[in-house]
Amino acid sequence: MTATHAPSKPRILVVEDSYLTAETVCDMVVKFGCDVAGAVGRVDTGVQFIRDNPVDGAVVDIDLNGTASFPICEQLKKRDIPFLFLTGYNRPYPIPDEFKTAPWLQKPVDDREFGIALAGLARPSAAGGGRGNAVLEQLGVDDWLALQPHLQQVSLSAGEILIPARSEITHVHFPVTALVSISARSSRGKAVEVALVGREGVTGVGVLLGKALSPGLETAVHVAGTALQVAAADLTPLLQQRPALRNTLLDAVHEFLCQVAESAVSIGSATIEQRLARRLLMASLRLGSRRLALTHETLARLLAVRRSGITVALHILESRRVLRSRRNLVEILDYEGLARATGEHRLNHSESTPPFLH
Repeated sequence: MTATHAPSKPRILVVEDSYLTAETVCDMVVKFGCDVAGAVGRVDTGVQFIRDNPVDGAVVDIDLNGTASFPICEQLKKRDIPFLFLTGYNRPYPIPDEFKTAPWLQKPVDDREFGIALAGLARPSAAGGGRGNAVLEQLGVDDWLALQPHLQQVSLSAGEILIPARSEITHVHFPVTALVSISARSSRGKAVEVALVGREGVTGVGVLLGKALSPGLETAVHVAGTALQVAAADLTPLLQQRPALRNTLLDAVHEFLCQVAESAVSIGSATIEQRLARRLLMASLRLGSRRLALTHETLARLLAVRRSGITVALHILESRRVLRSRRNLVEILDYEGLARATGEHRLNHSESTPPFLH
């Protein structure tokens, strides 16, 4: 019999001078489906570690006992290894221009935001080791091997309807590079977006809850890309047979419901400008890009507001120099400024600043 080996996980280097903080970050790295390549607390040991060891990504503290960690960042950049900053600074820090587009998380960091940042950072290596989706990365080896034969890689086209509202859920998707939009749709056809699902999540959550039909939620592809697909008929018995698999996927359902709840609060209480800022942040988190291909018409449809309202909101955000809007394109210029524009407490008070991915 030929042994089947599980794909290797992305190896993440933790650069942190506080032992307790490093231990916490290492725990989160493992929690979100990656391996810890190592933990270093000094610039010289960090540079040497990168030279001597395989690393797929890094979480880097800017200040290491009074010394800037930029030489480590230079070594990472030379080797084309993606990294994010995890820092205690609550205002822009004078970093070299070549590192200004690196993701930026602020201490203390929220688990969910760290997980999303890591999902965008720790892409599968050229060797093809990763599973491509953060939820799948969290599965134990036995559960992964049981699910893997039922998974099929598919290419999703923008605008493709994966699950119509109030219809049978035939497949569950784990996005890899695609971005999927979930909208609540009434029987009269009115709709508003309530969630975005990228590499950090899973679609078709009704199946994971034992329901064959979708409620009034329409699942559509927002940005074309790839995903891993499993038929509901194949997944359902596995959920019954493997409690650990079911529990991991139910954790993803919980995260999805948290996002829907936050969206409901935003829809009911935020201004169009705040809702637009939040939506742009959510998309950039999952796509890992400052540049978002979006038209005014698309944004108005997703947020269920008038096009003129989107135009005014974009002009206000442009006047604050947090973004630049051109035809069919929105480019984020000041990520932290856009985060403040959402009006959300946890963003304004630096409890968890979302990362800026490449």
